[in-house]
Amino acid sequence: MRDKDPFSQFRYFINLMENRVHELGEQHGVENLAGPQGFAVLYLRENEDKEVFIKDIERKLKISKSVTSNLIKRMEKNGFIEVVPSEVDKRYKRVVLTELGKAKSKDIDAFHVAIHKQIFDGISREELEISGRVFDRILKNLENKE
Repeated sequence: MRDKDPFSQFRYFINLMENRVHELGEQHGVENLAGPQGFAVLYLRENEDKEVFIKDIERKLKISKSVTSNLIKRMEKNGFIEVVPSEVDKRYKRVVLTELGKAKSKDIDAFHVAIHKQIFDGISREELEISGRVFDRILKNLENKE
């Protein structure tokens, strides 16, 4: 039987979640895209009609400039994106999905459906709302750096 201490349960939840995300990511062919790369691919797909810059991805994912820079390099290396000059101002570099990135975005969608189904199966809307409020409070506590 698992420990009922909330912190222990939370730690167990995180470990189990990481394992399931990894397993389902492999099953859906998105093992490299189950984290920040996947969120960036979806953000780029949702904003295909606009120019998206590296700074936009940094803001959307709430990550530092150096982490974003490494993310962009990995995504370019993996063939998911290209960094090209802006059509409006050639001094700026915009980020665009490649055909591979567009194709993988569909795999990411299928992965998200599968992981959401597994996580939320049998949980009522009311229970989800309560857990959402609890997680909001936990996030506020973690963001408070006093």
